[in-house]
Amino acid sequence: MGKKILVAFLVISLVSASLVNATITDWRCDDDGDGAIVMGTPALTYDSNVNEYSLSMSGTQNWYPAHVVGDFNTNTELDPTVWIAETVDNNTTFAWTDYHITIGMTKSFSISTSVIAPDNWTFIITQPSVLGGGQTLPNGGTGWLGTIDYYVGAGSPIGIGQSGDFGFKVSFVGSVAFCTEQIPTPEPTTLALLSIGALAFMRRRR
Repeated sequence: MGKKILVAFLVISLVSASLVNATITDWRCDDDGDGAIVMGTPALTYDSNVNEYSLSMSGTQNWYPAHVVGDFNTNTELDPTVWIAETVDNNTTFAWTDYHITIGMTKSFSISTSVIAPDNWTFIITQPSVLGGGQTLPNGGTGWLGTIDYYVGAGSPIGIGQSGDFGFKVSFVGSVAFCTEQIPTPEPTTLALLSIGALAFMRRRR
């Protein structure tokens, strides 16, 4: 009888532990101040129904690479889950057909297969890895790096003055610092025109 009670207690404890994540007690998120992307005021919300946080923000991207930096402080080392969702206005000189986000964290983390993308865009997720004691993070230091590569697919390019919604869900181990590097790619026609313009400029200099 005692063994059955002990087993039942252990099962309940394990189930309860799997349903409890760390609580985020403090956080920070902003652009890195170089002007490549200018962020608005972000907001962190918590949904108790799914036990997940959402970090929502918007920004205007003027050139690339653009960086968003921040940190999450938690009350335990259990894994919190956070959606990092961003609406990005295109203030560059070209339409976007690809958008590439590298996210680095100072501790181990994973990226969910659930992703926010513009309508009919496709994406490829590369799960975080750490090499040789840590990869170089976009904001310096070492840690784990993962990527989400977005492609226009059957959707429409994000033209100058338009905006796109990008987002991904991460789970990480306790308190971490993080940084994203965000790089849009021009559509082929625009890329060709930019190349021609660069060649013409080089000839003029000669």
